[in-house]
Amino acid sequence: MRNFSIKPNLVRCVVAIGLVLPVAACSTAPEPANAPIANGSWASSDGIYRAEFANGTFRSVSNDTGEVLSQGNYTVNSETSLQISWRGNVSGKFNSANCTKPDVNTMSCVDESGKSFSLRRAG
Repeated sequence: MRNFSIKPNLVRCVVAIGLVLPVAACSTAPEPANAPIANGSWASSDGIYRAEFANGTFRSVSNDTGEVLSQGNYTVNSETSLQISWRGNVSGKFNSANCTKPDVNTMSCVDESGKSFSLRRAG
C-alpha cells in the first residue's frame, strides 16, 4: 500500500481558490459608466445636434456651429438602459433623462419634464 502525502502549501492554495472563485463568479456589480452600449457619437432625430458619449461623460454639440450646447455625465444601468444628467451651457439649467435602447443603434429617452427625444448611432 502506498502512502500519499499532500504538502500543506498545496492544500492552502486549493482552499483559497475554492473560497475566491464562487465570490468572483457571483459578482452583481453594475456595468461601468464607460460600457460600450453608449460610447460614441449619436445623431439627434431632429438633426439639430449630436450627442457624444465617452467613458461616463456626455455632451451635445450643435451641428450648425459646432458649439457645445450641454455637458454632463451618464450612468449605464443595464445593457438596454442608461441615465443622462447634464447642464445646458446657454440656460445654465440642469436636466436628466432616462433612456432605453430598443436596439444597438437607437436610444429612446424621456427627460425629467416628460419630453421625449431619440438618438441614432452616428458613423
